[in-house]
Amino acid sequence: MQSISKAYLADIIFRMINETIDIYRNSKKNRFYYEPYPTATDEEIIDFIHSIPYFDERLKDFLLGNIQEETIIISQTWEIEFIKKCKVWVQSFEWLHGNDHFLSHKHTDGLKEKNVFLTLPY
Repeated sequence: MQSISKAYLADIIFRMINETIDIYRNSKKNRFYYEPYPTATDEEIIDFIHSIPYFDERLKDFLLGNIQEETIIISQTWEIEFIKKCKVWVQSFEWLHGNDHFLSHKHTDGLKEKNVFLTLPY
């Protein structure tokens, strides 16, 4: 078990987003104006956290700073699962092309039934 901060988890997201940030930005070309940044912006990281369907609301609130806690205690298994879920989302059609058509209520309800949401470890 280790104690980690939300900044540590945000850094994991930041590094993963940067692998495909150009594809993501090109899909948003008509909807948003982006200056040429070499890496993901804070707004893009926030968008990622808001949109990822594999995190429950409490975990999202922790990452966004909406919860008082600054650190959490996690296992290595939890951290690996966090990384896997981020990787799946950062490479998904829905994230890369901004098309969440496939993320209907029926789909997200199915995710709940299968218990695939990552939650805070307590």
